[in-house]
Amino acid sequence: MEKVRLQSLLTGFADRKVLVVGDCMLDEYLWGRVTRISPEAPVPVVELVETTYAAGGASNVAANIVSLGGQASLVAIVGEDVLAGTLREQLSLRGIRHDGLVADAARPTTVKTRVMAHNQQMIRVDRERRTPATLEVSARLIQAVEDQLDWADALVFSDYSKGTLCEEVVLSLTQAAHRRGRLVFANAKPGSIGWYQHADLISLNQVEAETVTGLSLAAIESVHLAGERIMELCRAHAVVITLGGRGLAVFQRGAPARHLPVLPLDVYDPCGCGDSAIAAAALARVAGADWVEAATLANLAGNAKVRKLGIVAITRPEIEGVWAVSDAIANGTR
Repeated sequence: MEKVRLQSLLTGFADRKVLVVGDCMLDEYLWGRVTRISPEAPVPVVELVETTYAAGGASNVAANIVSLGGQASLVAIVGEDVLAGTLREQLSLRGIRHDGLVADAARPTTVKTRVMAHNQQMIRVDRERRTPATLEVSARLIQAVEDQLDWADALVFSDYSKGTLCEEVVLSLTQAAHRRGRLVFANAKPGSIGWYQHADLISLNQVEAETVTGLSLAAIESVHLAGERIMELCRAHAVVITLGGRGLAVFQRGAPARHLPVLPLDVYDPCGCGDSAIAAAALARVAGADWVEAATLANLAGNAKVRKLGIVAITRPEIEGVWAVSDAIANGTR
């Protein structure tokens, strides 16, 4: 992609509106130091120094939308608990609209608590309920999305298999979005891939694509076969398979598959990489990109994210920085 085109698309991200629906979560980090072993059991004692929070899951997709210059609204299910209030605070700090959050007294707000000492994770504690939402809660979720579809340029499903999304919800909202001429993007899970038939773009990572197709994607030829199978299964306009250190592959109707390589990495933390990629792809497409250009922006976004530790959003300058290094390598100036 030429620099002028890249900058034009990135500028076009400004004020684009994306409605994110799916499994939101709060990432809690307990930072401390270890100075002794517990007398009660052979485990380290972490002396707490600081507690920080990040907006994870579907919330992280929304955070990336805003960080890249767009506007984001999140529709998801939270509990009626204190940590739901903490999540709302984090969303407000990041400029994410959250009046579409649906409270469910029967389930807790999903929280991932990581105990960190000396920049290493000691343990993770998950608080969640993964059973499907009730019909009443799902109906409220659908209504919350439909109330905002006229505002949005695109709808993104962020599926982490926590019970927010089900086949009926996805089908109903996909149809509602398409009736209004809105694009539909999905970060899908293997067990629910069939729900996202007729989405405009479906994104899967390598492990998820292997699970769906039963193929090993060690060879690029197998990646191409997997992409074709997923296209047939979901009838999507485009499919992206992220391949970690090998970049990503993009498939679209009536066009050959494309493999977009990734840059060599010094730091590699894939947490949240898919969230950054789908955010960039959605913004690029509504800003006028074709599917290969949207996938290129997704690839640059994912490459920018893996250079950053933790659940953090990326920025347009970071995407431009990755592109500049990639262009220099391609032209032999680095």
